[in-house]
Amino acid sequence: MGKTLVLMVIVSNLLLASEGMVKKLKGKAEVERGKQVIVLKVGSRLQSSDTILTKPKSSVGITFDDGSRLALGSGTTLLINKFEFDPNKKKYDIDLDLKKGKAVFSSGKVGELAPESVKFRIPEGIIGIRGTKFAVEVK
Repeated sequence: MGKTLVLMVIVSNLLLASEGMVKKLKGKAEVERGKQVIVLKVGSRLQSSDTILTKPKSSVGITFDDGSRLALGSGTTLLINKFEFDPNKKKYDIDLDLKKGKAVFSSGKVGELAPESVKFRIPEGIIGIRGTKFAVEVK
């Protein structure tokens, strides 16, 4: 009984730690999580501090827990600095960092409830999201 309870707590904490999910995948993509490199597949969960890398001729579509959507094109590197969506505590934060490549972002509930909490960083600045959708490319 004690071992089962511990396992349930560990599994539930892992599930709570994820902020988004891969919904579409064409070609190959991976995520760097700490010192691990994990090959992405449809259904893979993503979390804060993950770096997503798409391979040549590949793309990935991600849906975050607030309904925000992110599409990454071929040869893209993006860091999820932080994602927080907790309506009960009124905590909202999306902080993404596009290192290189192409991205299309469509904001969800965080953009609706706290637009100032959505940040999309690029090497030469920060894009403050006040609308609902944009596309950006970093070479």
